[in-house]
Amino acid sequence: MACVAVTSLVRTLELEFMQPQLRPIVQDKGLISGNEELIRSLHQKLINLMEQLDDHEQRIHGVEAIKRLETKLRDVAFRVEDEIEFLIADLYVKNTPLDRINLRNFHRPKGKSRPYCHNLHLILQRAIKDINPIEEKLVIVKNKYKRVTDLQGTNTSTALDSFQHASHYEGIMVGKNDEFKTIKDMLTLHPSKQREVVTIKGMGGIGKTTLARKSYKDSSIRSHFDKRAWVVVSQFYNKRQMLICLHNSILKQSNAESLTDEELEEQIYRCLKRQKYLVVMDDVWSGESWDDINACFPDDGNGSRVLLTTRLEVVANCVSSGNDFSHQMNLLDHNESWTLFHRKALLEGVSQGVEFEMIGRPIVEKCRGLPLAIVVVGGLFSKLNTLDDWKSVAKALDDSSTTTTIVEVCSKILSLSYNHLPHNFKACFLYLGIFPEDEEIYAKRLARLWGAEGLIKASKNESLEMVGQKHIKELIDRNLILLSEQSSCGTRIKTFKMHDVLHAFCVREAQNESLLHVVNENGTGFAHKSFRWLSITSSKLDISRLYSYPKTCRSMFEFSTYQITKLVPQNFETLRVLYTTDVKPKPVVYPRTVHLFTPIHLRYLSSTIGKPLNSKSSNAWNLQTLCEYIPPPLINSNSSFDLNFPHLSYYHCDQINCLDPLEFVHQNLESISELGLFHCTKELFTSIPHVKKVGIVGDGSSSTLDWVRCRIGNLAYLQQLERLKIYVYHGCFSYSISGQIARLKNIKKLSFYNTNFLWEEMGVLSKLPRLEVMKMKRWACKGQKWGLKEDERFCRLVFLKFDGVDLERWEVNDDNFPKLERLILYDCSRLEEIPSSFEDIQTLKSIKLRRCLLSAVTSAKKIEESQHDYGNTDMVVIEENTICQNPVLPVIINGDENRNVVVNNNGGNGNIVAHSRAPMNVGSQNGVSIKEYIPTMRVSSVPSGSANIHEKSNGFVTTTWSEDYCSTNNNFNHNQGKSKRKLVLKKIV
Repeated sequence: MACVAVTSLVRTLELEFMQPQLRPIVQDKGLISGNEELIRSLHQKLINLMEQLDDHEQRIHGVEAIKRLETKLRDVAFRVEDEIEFLIADLYVKNTPLDRINLRNFHRPKGKSRPYCHNLHLILQRAIKDINPIEEKLVIVKNKYKRVTDLQGTNTSTALDSFQHASHYEGIMVGKNDEFKTIKDMLTLHPSKQREVVTIKGMGGIGKTTLARKSYKDSSIRSHFDKRAWVVVSQFYNKRQMLICLHNSILKQSNAESLTDEELEEQIYRCLKRQKYLVVMDDVWSGESWDDINACFPDDGNGSRVLLTTRLEVVANCVSSGNDFSHQMNLLDHNESWTLFHRKALLEGVSQGVEFEMIGRPIVEKCRGLPLAIVVVGGLFSKLNTLDDWKSVAKALDDSSTTTTIVEVCSKILSLSYNHLPHNFKACFLYLGIFPEDEEIYAKRLARLWGAEGLIKASKNESLEMVGQKHIKELIDRNLILLSEQSSCGTRIKTFKMHDVLHAFCVREAQNESLLHVVNENGTGFAHKSFRWLSITSSKLDISRLYSYPKTCRSMFEFSTYQITKLVPQNFETLRVLYTTDVKPKPVVYPRTVHLFTPIHLRYLSSTIGKPLNSKSSNAWNLQTLCEYIPPPLINSNSSFDLNFPHLSYYHCDQINCLDPLEFVHQNLESISELGLFHCTKELFTSIPHVKKVGIVGDGSSSTLDWVRCRIGNLAYLQQLERLKIYVYHGCFSYSISGQIARLKNIKKLSFYNTNFLWEEMGVLSKLPRLEVMKMKRWACKGQKWGLKEDERFCRLVFLKFDGVDLERWEVNDDNFPKLERLILYDCSRLEEIPSSFEDIQTLKSIKLRRCLLSAVTSAKKIEESQHDYGNTDMVVIEENTICQNPVLPVIINGDENRNVVVNNNGGNGNIVAHSRAPMNVGSQNGVSIKEYIPTMRVSSVPSGSANIHEKSNGFVTTTWSEDYCSTNNNFNHNQGKSKRKLVLKKIV
């Protein structure tokens, strides 16, 4: 119970009083002088208390006396941290008005005339005085508990064999084969050709999402539909977020945020029109959420399906197409329950005995066949190493014999799993309650947030990200969170999610501990007691209520479209985290009467800055993460700032060109982006020698070759650099890759966008000994062919992605990519085939193609067949929106038919795409006016009659048309075209 409060206070003591680089004002005021021993004593007492509470020899969780002691310890820790941080805040205020002090209803040292160091002395003395009896009482209670357990006696411990336990998002589906077949039949075999809504209903944790996801991913179901999409609705749904999610899932585009709701609905509808589609709506709580997007799903009588999961019978009855399309989930029977528990708690290869099964069977029976309860308790027992540990936990569950309902049993199991977490993991787990339900949580971002809150910290041997990864993996292993996506290299966790039942438990526990307050979508949100974390998921927040919230709020999170920067958080002097979503709102214009935002204790800032940075911003001495969008008018590039953030390790700014980073970057910096090319100087890079990630943004149109070569060459000073991204806009670099980039021996990941490197020079990157991931996006390289020499071996490359490159021929052998696991090809509309040598890469796991030529997909499937023949049966090929090739059509150019143009029907989706390298006009022989054609780009099908020609966008000319076509002189049929026309391309005069 005291885990968050104590862990946070320990870190605050370290940052403010126990580090080499202290706040200058703390040193100037002599705050530490004479208090060194008290600081060390309090710090050590807090650490000792946590170790005693985490004693693995004695599992004392649940003992009422311990709970009371933890509550007292929590309250003392919160109070002491408040007093210390308010004292430091007062150092920056020359004359603190009396009314300012009275506004704070805390135990603050009296006598403002006393030296600040004396005030701190009183705070520390009182803290130790209050903690000593808690420490003494804890020892007494533990000894008493130990005597009781010794009298009861236990059997000799039987150790479990050690094993590696890793939980994966795919999950284990036990005893659901019949239910899966039922859903599959509803989706693919039912004779109805109408658009039908299939519902899966059942209580929380029964496996609705697992069944829906298995159906969604099943290869036979996937091949049955032309389009598929997945959207999570949740209890407090947001129509716009649902539309954006659908848009991104169906169209695979990133411009959804800029569209209105009406535009989103129209684009979704048009994309699904005349397509046989499957849309999954997961976790629906109301009929209104279905009504809001029902109009997006056309009914063309082609067998389309919407699969919907809900725990509410009334919702299922409201939206389902009838009994033929509604399924009630069943609980597991005894044998199925034991099988699931066995797989989660006793993985294959682990020694098993009758003793363990005798303990395990009754435990599984208490789960009443609920899969979530079985999975969670299995995760708990997988971490217990002895037979005695199993007996101890089993006894704790026996105390729940009075519980009767499945919900009560599940709650008891979740509480038990939570109580058996070490205290530092408890704190990290409770913190997840700040995120909205069903939120995709990014591991790197969470690690920085945990670090800012003082819940984890880096060490000499482990970075903050590595520590965060360990904590997240531990929670995954205990089945408290679900792995969603791994990193490109496959060695780290990228994102994860929480089951909504576990999320609700997490929020409830955090609220009970006076940690969390949530303002949800229904607009309610008045807090009646103190809290440390404020999570805003509603756009209906009443600002006036915010100023009535307790001044103890440490962290503010905004997950809606509301602009949290309007809140002027200067009212919260102890604020350490200000977090907003990635959406960039318009700059907020503040009146002159509003004071500048001067956060004293800020450690994490991810926000749109509505007011200019200034020298007072350096008061945030312990700032670790700065991720911001600074409106250009607010910062003058000629201005000089002295922003000193010695602990800054992560800096990202979309407008970094506006502010000279040399003024505030330091030795501790590990990540910086987006750097302008003119910032890539020797002076900057030598001042940040430990940086591991750099993002560079350049304007290719205004850069000379020599100047670019010089700037990029300065990267050689970053010998610890592991990840590099170069993004070019407005033109291209035309820079040789064979320069200094190839000398960065610690590089693990490279990403290039519009750099226009030469393909024939890319082989030099094989000299990078640690390169694992390479992404080439949108004209990253130029040329038609990439051939690699035998000695150009990418020895550790496991992930390779091409996105929007013009490559036509690719010539490699299996020795060039000996460790490759994942190959991704997006919008490679000219690549004819994947080299057959990929058949011999033994490590290959998947090839994914999207909007690629049919010949390339065919070559990938041949590779898949060969891999399966060689025994690599797990290797898969995933294809989306394949461009189906057709015969080359003759082109009439001023009567000359000697030139040709390739015409494709783009996967049968109603768009014929023509490719040509010469400027052309498009028309038809039936009197349609000639339309402009973009060189080397694409044009939609030849229109009939008075077809509409839309404006050019991103090099495309699109048309709308009402009839299908075929070419009479080439026997080319498209969807059994209704009318026959001859394609004519005429040269522009």
